Amino acid sequence: MQRERLAEVTAVRTPALVVAAGSFVFGALGLAWLMGAGGYPFGTVPPDGDRLSILAYLPEQVGAGLVAVLGFLGVPAAVGHTRTEWSPSAYRPLLWFTGLQVVVFGLLAPSIVVVMVTGYLLVLIGLPVAVGLLALGAWRQPATRVMLLAIVLLVAGLEVSTGLFDWSAFKDLAAAIAEGPAKVGSRPLFVYGAFLLGLGWTVLGVRGLRSAKGRCSRCGRPGGRWTRPEVASRWGFWATVVAVLCPLPYAVLRMTWLLPNPIGMSAAELESQPGIKLFGLGLGLIAIGASIATLGLIRPWGETWPRWIPYLAGRSIPVKAVVIPGAVAATLLLVGSASLIQLIWSPDASTLTNVGHLLVFPFPLWGAAVGLATAAYYYRRRGQCVACQEP
Repeated sequence: MQRERLAEVTAVRTPALVVAAGSFVFGALGLAWLMGAGGYPFGTVPPDGDRLSILAYLPEQVGAGLVAVLGFLGVPAAVGHTRTEWSPSAYRPLLWFTGLQVVVFGLLAPSIVVVMVTGYLLVLIGLPVAVGLLALGAWRQPATRVMLLAIVLLVAGLEVSTGLFDWSAFKDLAAAIAEGPAKVGSRPLFVYGAFLLGLGWTVLGVRGLRSAKGRCSRCGRPGGRWTRPEVASRWGFWATVVAVLCPLPYAVLRMTWLLPNPIGMSAAELESQPGIKLFGLGLGLIAIGASIATLGLIRPWGETWPRWIPYLAGRSIPVKAVVIPGAVAATLLLVGSASLIQLIWSPDASTLTNVGHLLVFPFPLWGAAVGLATAAYYYRRRGQCVACQEP
């Protein structure tokens, strides 16, 4: 019992202290920007002056001052979340202030940049690692060796017919990656940091709201009827279906880059920039992988590692290993929705064109569907809570 109590206290204090540290950092950065330091990341983006962040609609001095004030005030507020003896009336102002922090750092400051950075990291790091692990696992299983050999033949066929994997393509891609930091500067680092800070405040806010309502701060029990496993399975199924379908239009668009008449860019442009072609197809594969991974939320292999996964085959998948990435992905997509709509929705374009853009990049619908599908998976699979002992 004492060990469980210690684990519960640690689970409450650690996020609060991490958020307090992040708030102090942004408070100091906001003060520096307010005093004239360069590199304010939430303003307009040159050369076209795009307002990716909603915070860019405020004058730079106002935005920097807001970041500084909320950052420094966020330190004692985050520490306040470590207390467990708050009365509901005393806790309410802290919850309202937490909500303000979520809005500013989680919604107004971040932009589509967080989605772009995540996508680039998945292509550059996640895709090679996933391919290596899957190849290793497939080769160990006789039943999947045929599939692996088929994929190898497909890759060889693409190389022969399109030259997709020529050395020039990798060289061009490496050169573009090397030039990237100099072009974008430190803006993505600060924007992503604000997103993570907003995510931390969201965690504190959810736990605080649960406590204020007399529920377990760890699991939220007792919950409504819709959180029961049998009910969550029904609405979670349809949310998962929507989430599986959402990335497929983008994947299809990228796969057309292998055809003589690609969509989005001309064949001549792609041939002159083989690195971009290779990277774009990598993003398409990530979209397909996201669709397949989302399907696991309602399939048995989403609860037990499949036999072709090396070293983990047959083991139960921890709930957190699915819920945390799913929740982060849903938040990324929802946060990036506002600036995405600003970029692709043009008043000069036809309604059909604007709707077409949203069909290819359905971030608002995709984010909501992933969030609901992940929540249903959690409600269906969660076990007994170590804090409240509810089954």
